[in-house]
Amino acid sequence: MTEYRLLLDLEVVEQVNALPKRVRAAIFQRLEAIRQSPDRWADYAKDTPRGRRLEVHVMGKLAIEYWIDFADRHVKVFALRAADRGDHE
Repeated sequence: MTEYRLLLDLEVVEQVNALPKRVRAAIFQRLEAIRQSPDRWADYAKDTPRGRRLEVHVMGKLAIEYWIDFADRHVKVFALRAADRGDHE
């Protein structure tokens, strides 16, 4: 299986870099796992106003929002947000 290329929005990079080293390392480790198998890690999905489906992975208090571009084999991480475990129910 061909792995995906991981692309991060600049705002996500800045957010991750501002976190403590231990948390940052855990996030990068999880992003690597998502890159290898993005459909495995989605806890739920949501649609953008433009109709694009975003996958959301909840990691503790954080939610990683990403789009799987199957045609180009990219995982595009758009946002790192505080997890609201009730917004998808």
